[in-house]
Amino acid sequence: MKTIAAFLLLLAAIPAFAQSTADTIIARELQSPRAYETLSHLTDDIGARLTGSKGAALAVRWTTGQFREWGIPVSNEPVKVPHWVRGREEAHLVSAANQNIVLTAIGGSVATPPSGITADVIEVDSFDELKTLGTAKLRGRIVFYNNPMDMDLVRAHRAFEAYRIALRTPHTGALRYDPKQPKIPAAAMTAEDAMLLHRLLARGKRVRMHMLLTPKTLPDVDSANVIAEIRGSEKPEEIVLIGAHLDSWDLATGAIDDGSGVAMVMETMRLLKEMNVRPRRTIRAVLFMNEENGSRGALQYARDHGKEKHIAAIETDAGGAAPTGFTTTLKSESGPGTAALFRLPPHQRRHARQGGSEGAGPGYGRDRGAGLGPGGVAAASPRCRWRLRAASSASLRSRCLRAAARVVASS
Repeated sequence: MKTIAAFLLLLAAIPAFAQSTADTIIARELQSPRAYETLSHLTDDIGARLTGSKGAALAVRWTTGQFREWGIPVSNEPVKVPHWVRGREEAHLVSAANQNIVLTAIGGSVATPPSGITADVIEVDSFDELKTLGTAKLRGRIVFYNNPMDMDLVRAHRAFEAYRIALRTPHTGALRYDPKQPKIPAAAMTAEDAMLLHRLLARGKRVRMHMLLTPKTLPDVDSANVIAEIRGSEKPEEIVLIGAHLDSWDLATGAIDDGSGVAMVMETMRLLKEMNVRPRRTIRAVLFMNEENGSRGALQYARDHGKEKHIAAIETDAGGAAPTGFTTTLKSESGPGTAALFRLPPHQRRHARQGGSEGAGPGYGRDRGAGLGPGGVAAASPRCRWRLRAASSASLRSRCLRAAARVVASS
């Protein structure tokens, strides 16, 4: 599949990968359905993989078993992860004929009282506005933070980019509470319902909403990062890390975020093993646990492996469509693991932009002060926007994984 081939070809930055080997890898992968089969099992047979859930535990066991079946050394490195359970989610407008409001609790939210909350809705569009209103006007209200759809994008026939989530499906995500402040319930509405509230409030209507959320935060549970390696033939102490996160949110099956990334990483390792490719440096695949609501897997990896010599860390957590380039935390074109990224073909080099790494990888751990030691870190990611976390991402059609971009880097 061409997306997997593109990810594989980034490994051509390792000198042992001659151009002929790279072309062979591409040709082999384009004839294989294995990456999509891996993704299908992860999403259809296992399903949602929120940390602490049965699905997350099954995913660790299954991916570990696959690496072993392929003859690739693999281990599970312990990670203590949070266990948050969603519960009931209900809302309706008591001031507008009891119209139903579709919403979902934001990951990590506390619950409402058992009977729910009924209160007037007040709309703001920025945190500055929130501060201007002051505590007195906000106390006892449901604060509706409105981040509206960009209608200019809609008129430019880019509605999906503007809308993000379609068909009245709410978008989840994680929140973190300030330990110095009281915890309040938090939820996300669909775009349609948000627009309804905005229209009513814009007409000067009094809008009252009843909301019931029953999530729970249970004690932390034991989980693991899944780590597989193909040892380098000449410089085994130098590591090229390829990673994705194994967990997902619970509203869907995590096909795009980040099942597709897991499939890319696993298929890379399977192909290299099957083709008996011997890279000069060690290639380490890491399937991180708990990116979505804590990134504890990345932080634990940084603590466990921070003194090892990582030449590059390549993460895929931006979807399964055609890669259009790479993001990197590197500041210049010099240094270990750097030059090859900036020697991409012109059509790819245009998108090799500098900026923070996304997702679960060791770059996150480094940014939090758990550095990966000498050699530097190149955190790069195939860029495909619209990483859906809602129920509408429950399936990922094969064409998403087959969309192509041929990335060749050599040194």
